[in-house]
Amino acid sequence: MRKFILAAAALAFCTAGLYAADKSVAVVNGKKIVSSELTKKLWWQYAAQGLSELIDEHLLLQEGSRLGVKADKKEVEARFDTLAAGYTDKAVFEKNLKSVGWSAGDLRALITRQLIIRGTVIEAKKLSVSDEDARTFFEKNKERLGTPESIKLSQLFVNTKAEADDAYDLLTSVGADFAKLSALKSADANLRKNNGSLGYISKGMLLPEIEKEIFALQTGQYTKPMATGSGFSIFRAEERKPGLQASFEAVKTDLKTAILNQAITAKLPELAGELRQKAKIEIIK
Repeated sequence: MRKFILAAAALAFCTAGLYAADKSVAVVNGKKIVSSELTKKLWWQYAAQGLSELIDEHLLLQEGSRLGVKADKKEVEARFDTLAAGYTDKAVFEKNLKSVGWSAGDLRALITRQLIIRGTVIEAKKLSVSDEDARTFFEKNKERLGTPESIKLSQLFVNTKAEADDAYDLLTSVGADFAKLSALKSADANLRKNNGSLGYISKGMLLPEIEKEIFALQTGQYTKPMATGSGFSIFRAEERKPGLQASFEAVKTDLKTAILNQAITAKLPELAGELRQKAKIEIIK
């Protein structure tokens, strides 16, 4: 959504510069920057790319019309609602749109065009994903599609090896409480605030040499001091969750969508290029 808003903002600035009288948009040490300067800057930076993208969009929409491709209104509304859900309330969402010269109708029209272009690529390139395609992908990627083993971890982080050794002695010799010790001695403010808690860490998220030590721990055990970043850490395993194998039926629909999206991304520029070769395009300077 942010990318869309920024692009719309640039377009809005350009339009304002072309059709409205110059007005100041900034003042630098008493010297004004006027809207026409900004318009020229944006035009020379983005015009060629923007025009090329618009030409491709028109060609794809024309092809979609020829093929009878239409956007499903329910899907348009679903995508619109997903974008709106990213804001605290409807008023904030509409205000954000209005700030760049857009309305809810403009956004729905954009989503409609996107869906038509998507459908056009699928229809023109005869794209489809079978259950067998999804099964093949699943078997090749089964390990990373599952839920990895994870550990609920706590950390005590200090700046020097001597401090880490002192903390380790307190843990091993007098049975000091790890959470309280981290809250008292950790050099990191967040660790002090959260009593050292890092939450659940999944296998594959840490550096291999650190991960090997941590995932060898049983619940309640802690590592010896180890170098981490700009200091030294002791980690404690609070809880463990075993990894879960992925179920094909549980992920099949999402896999088919992901594979189809990859195919669309690959074939869209190819189709646009083919349409350009057959089209009559005149650039007016």
